[in-house]
Amino acid sequence: MKTRIRQTGIQLKKNWILIKRRRKTTLTLLLIPLFFNFCMLCIKWSIDANPDESIIEQKSQPTEYPTYPTCYKDFSSGCKTFAYNQVGNAQVESVIDHILDKADIPRTDVHGVDTEDDLNSWIFNNPNTTLFGIVFSFNTTDYPDTIPEDARFYIQINESDMFNGIPLDDFYDIMVPYQALIQEKLFEVYTGEAMEITLSFSKLPHPQLRTTDPVGTLGQTFYFWALLFNMIIMAGQIVQEKETKKRFGMKMIGLTDFSYWASWFITDFILITVVTFIIIASGAAFQFDFFLVNGFATYFMLFWLFGWNVVSAAFLITTLAKKTKTATYIGFALLCLFNIVNGVASAIIYNEEINRGWRIGFSFLSPVVFTKGLNDLSTASGYEGSEGLQWSDRKDNADVFSLETCYLWILMDFAIYLLLAFYLDNVLPGGTGVKQHPLFFLKPSYWKGVSSQGEEEILETLKQKQGVIDKIAKKNMKEQKKQDKKNHKGKVKNLNSVSHINISQYNEDPDVADERNKLLNKEEDDQTVLKIYGLTKIFRKNIFKSTIKDFKAVDNFYLTTQEEQLLSLLGPNGSGKTTTINMLTGLFPPTQGFATINGHSILSEIAKVRECLGVCPQHDILWDELTAREHIRMFSGLKNIPKEDISQEVENRLNEVDLLDVGNQRVGGFSGGMKRRLSVAIALTGNSKVVLLDEPTTGMDPVSRRHVWNIIEKAKKNRVILLTTHSMEEADILSDKIAIIAAGKLRCVGTSLHLKNKFGTGYRISMIVHEGQIDNIKKVVEEQLPNCFFIGESLVTLTIEVPREDTQQLPDFFGYLEQNKKDLGIQDFSVSLTTLEEVFLNIAKIAAQERLRNMKKQLRGDFIGQQEIAKKEKELMKYDSKYDLNENKEQKSTSKKKKSSQKPKKKPISSSSDSDSSSSSNSSSSD
Repeated sequence: MKTRIRQTGIQLKKNWILIKRRRKTTLTLLLIPLFFNFCMLCIKWSIDANPDESIIEQKSQPTEYPTYPTCYKDFSSGCKTFAYNQVGNAQVESVIDHILDKADIPRTDVHGVDTEDDLNSWIFNNPNTTLFGIVFSFNTTDYPDTIPEDARFYIQINESDMFNGIPLDDFYDIMVPYQALIQEKLFEVYTGEAMEITLSFSKLPHPQLRTTDPVGTLGQTFYFWALLFNMIIMAGQIVQEKETKKRFGMKMIGLTDFSYWASWFITDFILITVVTFIIIASGAAFQFDFFLVNGFATYFMLFWLFGWNVVSAAFLITTLAKKTKTATYIGFALLCLFNIVNGVASAIIYNEEINRGWRIGFSFLSPVVFTKGLNDLSTASGYEGSEGLQWSDRKDNADVFSLETCYLWILMDFAIYLLLAFYLDNVLPGGTGVKQHPLFFLKPSYWKGVSSQGEEEILETLKQKQGVIDKIAKKNMKEQKKQDKKNHKGKVKNLNSVSHINISQYNEDPDVADERNKLLNKEEDDQTVLKIYGLTKIFRKNIFKSTIKDFKAVDNFYLTTQEEQLLSLLGPNGSGKTTTINMLTGLFPPTQGFATINGHSILSEIAKVRECLGVCPQHDILWDELTAREHIRMFSGLKNIPKEDISQEVENRLNEVDLLDVGNQRVGGFSGGMKRRLSVAIALTGNSKVVLLDEPTTGMDPVSRRHVWNIIEKAKKNRVILLTTHSMEEADILSDKIAIIAAGKLRCVGTSLHLKNKFGTGYRISMIVHEGQIDNIKKVVEEQLPNCFFIGESLVTLTIEVPREDTQQLPDFFGYLEQNKKDLGIQDFSVSLTTLEEVFLNIAKIAAQERLRNMKKQLRGDFIGQQEIAKKEKELMKYDSKYDLNENKEQKSTSKKKKSSQKPKKKPISSSSDSDSSSSSNSSSSD
């Protein structure tokens, strides 16, 4: 726990340095809420400048009803003020006459029908012809001379024109006056006395509204935008570290996920708290009643808790985006989406008639609940003389649910978003490079940090597996030999040529087998620091089952390295080098096998493994805003170097890579070579027992490269260094041991000289001769070394390649040259062994051929598989192009053909798996 706390503190310091030096980003984050508050202030000024447009009367005086409305001129030419049923009934007609008399309506402006159905039919067939209809529903058959006491009537108002954009008089302006006239006549019929009803209307008194407080109308949009813009910025800063693999690199040397996320949460938590106070302070300074009337605690808690959700939502975005640009797009998409959802959800949240399930569902969206709380507070402060909502009222403003319920929902949403971010960070491949199983949290190995199998149990399983592999290999070897004898027509002169080294599909190199057997039989040296036991990594297309499309990045990999030894891990792109390093650092869990580093297992003691690891990744994990000193200080802390020793460690490392003079300069101004030197210094920080250098000299000039080579050579003392590189010269000079991996398998292992002797094509002899002596010397060479090739020729130089099978003839040949240099016209000559690059390319091609054969077997008939096969065949052509014969070899081959017609000689025969074009040329000359 102490380590986690210290790492969190180190990351916090780094975050605050970045915030301080990224001034534009920080100022944008802090000024966005001030900007939106200022926008609302401008709107408030605009409203205050036009007070007549916004007056809402506080008092209400009675007003008499206007005259009785009649037909509209916009209606059809045959317009009727009203229509009625039971035409001709004496009592009904008396009521109609009373209406016509009082409203001063001519008889021609009304229309009468017999029944209610007739009235409805007439109105339907004559739309917008009448203003309203009167329906008398009492029985006039039984009482023809009077109106019964239970008489009923109702008025139908024409509202269809409203949907055509033609406004009518107010509903009550039409209905109430005519209703009063009918009731006057009915009263006269029942009592015998005339009566006149006087009508007036008055609006319900209402406290004067604060129409100039913009928070009530604009706050839910502007404050929502202000806080979500901060979410986008926060997410972008974290995704940038994922995109540039900085988090990946820090985790490789021991940074825990807890410390990483805790540091960013604390950083963003403090920032969002500052933003909350800026919103409140600027709102109060601008005299918004929302902040002046409501209790401070009520709106502070609302903004602050929603700010927590902004932070957790930013974390959630970082798990979905691999690039900063993608995170920005997702953030703006969410901003627009929630802005739309808020409009729909507010109607649901406030409506008690809506099913409660909808309200609960929308409450899981924190912006919706935030808007609900904001509306409650703005409503409470929206009236003149209002005291707003105080903290003591948080439970009592029960508008569907209280303000306190809003707080609880926002807290619950915060926890849900945070848990979802934690889950997606593990199951989606991202900044850590790890993709966990969807149910990883149910596995004890995740929480305990140990494998479900012990190392001894895994070792026993590996022994059993290897036993089965050996039996199958022996069987296949026998079948292959039978097939070779059946198909072979000639006689092999030399079985030691490169094409017959046992690194084919069924036969592995004996050195590789020895490396494996030492580990399985526990015969390794006591000085062995790095032990790799059958590491296998399969990236599955289907997480639930194996398929033929699964990619085996590393296949049954065994290797050992002793103290003070530099091991170079060579291989083409995609061969499994980086995957192996990722497994050794604990970033990828191996599918099978395990490894121990300085006695600690990567399965059960990964924390201790990382303590003794130093890593220089392929990509620099450097921040442009930090200085070289700050980088080494930070990584020293992550490596648990005591605080009192860190300053001296910083000076030592900077001096070691010749960066002491620029230690206080920001890394953004460094050249590519200086950045790589700083990365090497970081890898060596803390006297790490095992240092992993992934292409450490990439981008360096020759002088800097030589300087770093010297640093690496000195750093081997009391350490093991694992180096990956594409520079064969670098591997040749620095390596004590070289392992070549291709197609996920270890193909060969040994010193540089051992590999050249074993897998090289032979020796090269370079001569400087007098002009005009080339032809004579070539004749002498052909007599002394009949199987050689002339691979380079100019006016005064000659280069010869001697096959390995003829190396025993070289001492006599060199003696002959020394004795006859003057007579032959030779000024000087030198000899060199086959280059490491030729060995590398040869083995890489054999591996590519093997993978192609396997692919053809597995994907036969599969269209997509055929595309993959075509891609691999192009890859083989790349290797072939590097083995093209030059004209001199062809000329030599032609001359040998001429000689063979005079005196036949046996030549070595190259098998189909030979990757060296010189061998194929030789075989063609011998057939």
